[in-house]
Amino acid sequence: MLFSKTEKGNYGYLKKLKNRRLILMILCFIFILGDVLFSLIFFQTKKTLFVIIAAVMSIPFAKNLIGYLMTIKYKPLTEEELKEAEAIAAKHETALAYDVSVTDTEGILYYPCVAIYNNNVIAMQQQGQNQKKKDSVAYLKKIRSDAKPRVVVVDSLKEIDRELSRLNPPREEQKREDLILAERLLELGL
Repeated sequence: MLFSKTEKGNYGYLKKLKNRRLILMILCFIFILGDVLFSLIFFQTKKTLFVIIAAVMSIPFAKNLIGYLMTIKYKPLTEEELKEAEAIAAKHETALAYDVSVTDTEGILYYPCVAIYNNNVIAMQQQGQNQKKKDSVAYLKKIRSDAKPRVVVVDSLKEIDRELSRLNPPREEQKREDLILAERLLELGL
């Protein structure tokens, strides 16, 4: 259940990712500690092949530790907010992506909910998050330079609903373009 695949963009992805990294980090740490202790107890020295194996195992430990620490401050939508988001999606006949993260050299930009509709990306940023909207918009515009999507970063689901209400329904060919845009957005994250 812990390692079952939750697709990017689906609700619960971030929670599964955090739990998976935490479990792998703990397992790597236990293996490293056991390996070093085994070497010390049975050979009374640290100059064994077991210590080299422990040193190599520190790489996945560090990778999972950093990944966990980078995502620990981000919170997904609550159950109430999820129901509200699903109602908004049904009202506008569109799909929403949840737990969307975008990584860049500065860190992670996290969006609990994103709507891609008629070449528009409407991303809800987490409350109290220290990311500048201007920087978010500039980075999200790079998703697909050929399509030049309109990007709006909002603070609540009500604002997503208001932005979607302003837009015309997409044509069939635009729906295909929106799917490509959504796939490209999900490729940029964790």
